[in-house]
Amino acid sequence: MHCNKDVEGCPHARESAEIAVKKVFAILGVDIYRPESVEEFREDLRFGKRLRRVADHSLLALVGVVMVGLAAALWAGIVQNITRGY
Repeated sequence: MHCNKDVEGCPHARESAEIAVKKVFAILGVDIYRPESVEEFREDLRFGKRLRRVADHSLLALVGVVMVGLAAALWAGIVQNITRGY
């Protein structure tokens, strides 16, 4: 079963790779022989990507709100100290 050719020309390597890919997709629940199953898997990946982007933006917005709140509290404290002095 040993090929002396490069990997691309070796039918055993190609067959092994195809079997491995089929097993991986089977584990993921994708029937590679049904286009609708593959498309559903692709949509799931796209949804995960969109969800990650939304989570990243939400985290950025939360950090922004916290920073504005801290700045407002700091400013209110400074103004209170200034007006108390008069």
